[in-house]
Amino acid sequence: MLSKEENQRLTGVRAGTPAGDMLRRYWWPVAFTDDVNGQRPKMVKLLGEDFVLFRDGSRKLGMLESQCAHRRTSLRYGRVETHGIRCCYHGWMFDTQGKCLETPCEEPDSTMKNRVSMAAYPVQDAGGLVFAYIGPHPAPLLPKYDLIVHSAGTRYVWGFTDHCNWLQSAENAADGTHLHWLHAGPYPFYAAKRPKIEIYHRDYGFDYISRVEGIPAEKYTSLIFPSCNRFASGRAEQALGARQNMLFRTPADDTHTLNFFITIYPGIEKKLVQKTETPPEMAHRGPWIPTEPGVYEAGDEEWWGVESLMQDRMALEGQGSIYDRSRENLASSDRGVAAFRQMLRESIDAVAEGHDPVGIIRDPAKQTVIEFGTHLHTIEPTLHVQTQKETV
Repeated sequence: MLSKEENQRLTGVRAGTPAGDMLRRYWWPVAFTDDVNGQRPKMVKLLGEDFVLFRDGSRKLGMLESQCAHRRTSLRYGRVETHGIRCCYHGWMFDTQGKCLETPCEEPDSTMKNRVSMAAYPVQDAGGLVFAYIGPHPAPLLPKYDLIVHSAGTRYVWGFTDHCNWLQSAENAADGTHLHWLHAGPYPFYAAKRPKIEIYHRDYGFDYISRVEGIPAEKYTSLIFPSCNRFASGRAEQALGARQNMLFRTPADDTHTLNFFITIYPGIEKKLVQKTETPPEMAHRGPWIPTEPGVYEAGDEEWWGVESLMQDRMALEGQGSIYDRSRENLASSDRGVAAFRQMLRESIDAVAEGHDPVGIIRDPAKQTVIEFGTHLHTIEPTLHVQTQKETV
């Protein structure tokens, strides 16, 4: 268990908090690429702060502070134009770098626009998602995770909200034993069986390998610090068979976590079909599945009566909006959770001392494709990354 003070240290996401300052060292997905188009901007909440995201007429992405520098009205109703975003209140316009381009109510010879700017933040498209960075500069490089650059098969990007603190969602990625009970229905060959789990530390976090007596192959999963995981899935309801997945858990604020999924069904043909929607077996066509705290769609499986996709959310939200770890009782089977918390403490301490936390890449020579050995039982081979530069 943790003390209440330590629990607060690890869960807070706002600027000036220990975990919040550490989390600002990473790139985070904040939107789907396909959702950032047209005249209307998209409002984004990240680590307890509000931003406005848009793509100007030249297709440049921009993310600015959410309130206009003039008289601080929200840019939620701003108008995206060729060169930037225009405020609805008095028409001031700002480009993707926050530079003020026009102050139309001022005299024609006014130099006011030269003295005004807005805070702007780095953003980039990758794998069907928009990633943003709001930490200190220089910004690190966005890692080339395999599912971001893979260019064969069908890639779905989709997601939903967990109505709870980011750390609950992140610890779920480190917990290799919950599969055998919480997901007993969609994984009948693992149901109620005791796994033996080995943990291997990596530059990006750690891998854990789970073996179960009577199953001829291990399950191999990766945790990418601070709150992402890479895994293969073969749930009973998956219409197209086994698939490869990457789940980014973006802390919106202290009590809401945004789950951004990249799901790939590997294909024989060496070309990529990109879809911003949920995979075909899901009733909700998304791409963003609406959720309400404490409300979970019923499932017909014999275990818990909750549909497969929402079982994790059911368990995490059941811990409370911010889980009180001072009342828990960790067991030896919680080794993955303990290992993750230790990595989290070390990364928070590293940032406080002026160093980078786990997984930060700054040298372009080290920004190579990160392949993961994720596979599940004998039905899912390891995914070999294919890119457009490969010979067909």
